[in-house]
Amino acid sequence: GGVQCPNSSALQETRSCNEHSCTVYHWQTGPWGQCIEDTSVSAFNSSANWNGEATCSVGMQTRKVICVRVNVGQVGPKKCPESLRPETVRPCLLPCRKDCIVTPFSDWTECPSSCQEGGVTVRKQSRHRVIIQLPANGGRECPDSLFEERECEASPVCHSYRWKTHKWRRCQLVPWYVRQDSPGAQETCGPGLQARAITCRRQDGGQADISECLKYSGPLPPLTQMCQIPCQDDCQFTNWSKFSPCNGDCGGVRTRKRTLVGKSKKKDKCRNSQLYPLIENQFCPCDKYSAQPVGNWSDCILPEGKMEVLLGMKVQGDVKECGQGYRYQAMACYDQNNRLVETSRCNSHGYIEEACIIPCPSDCKLSEWSNWSRCSKSCGSGVKVRSKWLREKPYNGGRPCPKLDHVNQVYEVVPCHSDCSQYIWVTEPWSVCKVTNVDLKENCGEGVQTRKVRCMLNTVDGPSDTVEDYLCDPEEMPLGARKCTLPCPEDCVMSEWGSWSQCSLPCNGSNVRERSAECLRQPDDGKPCPAATEAEACTLNKNCYHYDYNVTDWSTCQLSEKAVCGSGIKTRMLDCVRSDGKSVDLKYCEELGLEKTWQMNMSCVVECPVNCQLSDWSAWSECSQTCGLTGKMIRRRTINQPFQGDGRPCPSQMEQFKPCPVKPCYRWQYGQWSACKVEDAQCGEGTRVRNISCVVYDGSTEDVGKVVDEEFCGEIEPIIDGDKKIILEETCTFPCPGDCYLREWSEWSLCQLTCVNGEDLGFGGIQVRSRAVIIQDLENQHLCPEQALETRPCDDGQCYEYKWMASPWKGSSRTVWCQRSDGLNVTGGCLVMRQPDADRSCNPPCSQPHAYCSETRACSCEDGYTEVMSSDGTLEQCTLIPVVVIPTMEDKKGDVKTSRAVNPTQPSSNQSGRGRTWFLQPFGPDGRLKTWVYGVAAGAFVLLIFIVSMIYLACKKPKKPQRRQNNRLKPLTLAYDGDADM
Repeated sequence: GGVQCPNSSALQETRSCNEHSCTVYHWQTGPWGQCIEDTSVSAFNSSANWNGEATCSVGMQTRKVICVRVNVGQVGPKKCPESLRPETVRPCLLPCRKDCIVTPFSDWTECPSSCQEGGVTVRKQSRHRVIIQLPANGGRECPDSLFEERECEASPVCHSYRWKTHKWRRCQLVPWYVRQDSPGAQETCGPGLQARAITCRRQDGGQADISECLKYSGPLPPLTQMCQIPCQDDCQFTNWSKFSPCNGDCGGVRTRKRTLVGKSKKKDKCRNSQLYPLIENQFCPCDKYSAQPVGNWSDCILPEGKMEVLLGMKVQGDVKECGQGYRYQAMACYDQNNRLVETSRCNSHGYIEEACIIPCPSDCKLSEWSNWSRCSKSCGSGVKVRSKWLREKPYNGGRPCPKLDHVNQVYEVVPCHSDCSQYIWVTEPWSVCKVTNVDLKENCGEGVQTRKVRCMLNTVDGPSDTVEDYLCDPEEMPLGARKCTLPCPEDCVMSEWGSWSQCSLPCNGSNVRERSAECLRQPDDGKPCPAATEAEACTLNKNCYHYDYNVTDWSTCQLSEKAVCGSGIKTRMLDCVRSDGKSVDLKYCEELGLEKTWQMNMSCVVECPVNCQLSDWSAWSECSQTCGLTGKMIRRRTINQPFQGDGRPCPSQMEQFKPCPVKPCYRWQYGQWSACKVEDAQCGEGTRVRNISCVVYDGSTEDVGKVVDEEFCGEIEPIIDGDKKIILEETCTFPCPGDCYLREWSEWSLCQLTCVNGEDLGFGGIQVRSRAVIIQDLENQHLCPEQALETRPCDDGQCYEYKWMASPWKGSSRTVWCQRSDGLNVTGGCLVMRQPDADRSCNPPCSQPHAYCSETRACSCEDGYTEVMSSDGTLEQCTLIPVVVIPTMEDKKGDVKTSRAVNPTQPSSNQSGRGRTWFLQPFGPDGRLKTWVYGVAAGAFVLLIFIVSMIYLACKKPKKPQRRQNNRLKPLTLAYDGDADM
């Protein structure tokens, strides 16, 4: 019972498409060619140097424009509208040439003016200059040398002198007249003096005048010392024997002995081994040694004479150093007490050896030359090209590739000339005119004629072979079809149009050219024949052309046969170019007698590839350290011949290092001071003593050293901390009760450099140490000395940054301190003006009842109170806010009462939990209404509007119901016809 489907015509709609006119023929442009300088055009927008030389000029660019038929390809230019023909020539601005500009050389850096210690390497001074402007567009290149270096003149060697002390002589008694008042003066024993000889020596051991040592080596060491000649009652012994040999086991003991001599053998006190031991035991040094690697690996070093010669074409200096070598790491030997000893104790020659490989350089590899391409132009002068392509890139410092293009090819270009008449279009005669609109009675009217057009090779004997159409000029291609008219019997019959006459130069639009035809048959009934001549204006680049010479680009440098480098010739060719940019036969330019001013040949040079040539490695230098772990030896080589052309570049490694064998360092070192000893008193001034010991260390300043036998320092002059004066005893003070006194010197601080933004200013650094004052009784504070402070220069410091740190707030206070960039907390270093606040208490203090100091350092009121501010913005008082108490269901009281506020910070006195209390505080700390007050007011306003609206709707009279329409709506029915797109 539904509605029937519409007809099939109602289910399909049609509309026209592509109503615009079809473009069958259109112009197609090629890319703009290279900008070629045109000296005939005056330069514009050009700049000039200070000497007036122009650095910019105007050139010309050309491009090819052809007529193309859609879906067919290139056709003759006459098919496309001439008015829409794009430009083929345009001016262009050649970029300005920019020469490299460098600053003058800076002054030479200073050489050391003072004398140098012996063995110091010769210093060098240098100067440099900076590139201000890089070259561009063929400008003068930058100089190779931006940094120069030369050796300083040898500084005089500082003379070093030292005191040489000899053995003490026999003990001599004090003369009689000195000792006669002392008891036992008649005896030949007792206290005496012994002397020794002291001489002045140079550092090399030679004798020197004593005045030199007094000048450079400090005061004269003591010449005499107290000694004792034993008396009859004294115990006399032989000298100690040498220690017995050790058996090699760890923990063994070696001994030495002495014996009593003379009458001492019979004395009981001398035979007391507790007081006068005759045997002395000593633990043997343990022979357990351990070897440890130290420092970095050396460079990979080839064995002497190890090098490989590259096979193939021999290029000057073509020698490569590569293959298997060895690298070395120093070994340190330690005994069981972790003391550094000679490496021979660990049965080691001092090194760990490891094989390594120095990769051989691989040169750039190109293919052979391809065949020459065809000449780029079928008419006039062009170029032909052959190429090589990249087979393998260079690596490991091999000879680089020549300059490649974006597809990794290198080209060789030579000029070529194509005869413009080498390939010509050949046409067959026109076919019979085929009438398209046939008159059944007379068979005449408009029609179409066709002919075949072929591109053929032109020889002396005329066209011979048919070739591909692209070899002929597509713009000159004759038409293959044309309209024609088959005359009716009464029509005038005209001959074919003759050739156009020649346009006279110049082509300025005022000249015309003509062509004519002949009347072959007069029309009937005196009808006129069409005009027998036709004229058209001579328009530039349409039917009238100017001609001028042009030259091709230079070819690449052409060498003689079998030559790969050296002198050669590059050439270019003349080309006759029509004003529309098309190359034509040279005869058109020759007929005009144009002047030829270009040079066609020019000599050139292809740089011969010369590999970098290096000198042999020098001998290994002396070790940079006489002992320790960080010494290294260096050898160097120099560039004898820089690389040229495509030769192999010089390697970056011009010096190699190798660690020295580790040797222990020895020095004299003070022991700890003894306690201050006061003679015959409990406190006051006394003396303290210390010893010097021989220590072994690893050569670094951080190693405090370990004590060894003094025989290791036997050849070392006693110099401690650079001071030749050895102080083993000094006065000291043992403080009495209540006295002030200075503590011992603290350790030297870290070296502090003068830095700005983490950069050392080069002023050197400073170290500080101090002695603190100890006050035992405050009453004697005015008698106390001041704190002692000492400084000394240093140069091994670091640049640190200092930053204020702060702990979280605790109430109104927090801890603030200064921290160094290495994480150490320090006193000083941070700027005082940037110190954060450590106290945020309010000023004036919050003395009003129920007020407290907030985090913003302003007085605020506690919860349940609102602030009353004075005119100057300070808190005047805290006013109590009424509290609304809302009873719970369990509360027996049903009313709502208003009570006075209580302290909200105190616990509620309502322990029964029968009600909950909210403190409504509409005012904020600044005295303004809080945000929630505005929210409550807005909510109340919306609720009021809602209630009014509901009352209105409830009281409104209802409308009378309308009669129901009987017309039923027709249902929409869709019919599916099986179309998948639906």
